Amino acid sequence: MATNVTPTKPPVRSTFHGQVGEIRSRVTFSDIGLVAGLPMKNAFPMGAIITRTTIIVSQAFNAGTTNPLVVGSTPGGNDLVAAADANAGTVGVKRPDTATALGQLPADTVPYVSYAPTGSVPTAGVADIVFEYVAPRPVA
Repeated sequence: MATNVTPTKPPVRSTFHGQVGEIRSRVTFSDIGLVAGLPMKNAFPMGAIITRTTIIVSQAFNAGTTNPLVVGSTPGGNDLVAAADANAGTVGVKRPDTATALGQLPADTVPYVSYAPTGSVPTAGVADIVFEYVAPRPVA
């Protein structure tokens, strides 16, 4: 077999490139600690860049006045999803895009989901929160 022949197949993908990942979590109106902020099951790695946020409300949260679902890098924070962007009081897909945590995250970051309704006590509500992010590129 000749060794000086140009290969006819494309090269194998390099492992020295960023990866696209996702973090997701389901919350319900009755989750204990949701008012103060529950951590999602995974964290963003240091240097990650969030590229898309999607909130799917499959069962509307039904507190009497407001149903704000927020996500932040601290319990009760809203730097990842602000209340105005994720009204959990209506069923549907929300695509919040006004997060203030833009650019590369400076440290490993745990997202916290909070729901602090006003008005009557809610008796229903289910939402899935999905973040897509680009992982940092490893140093070769």
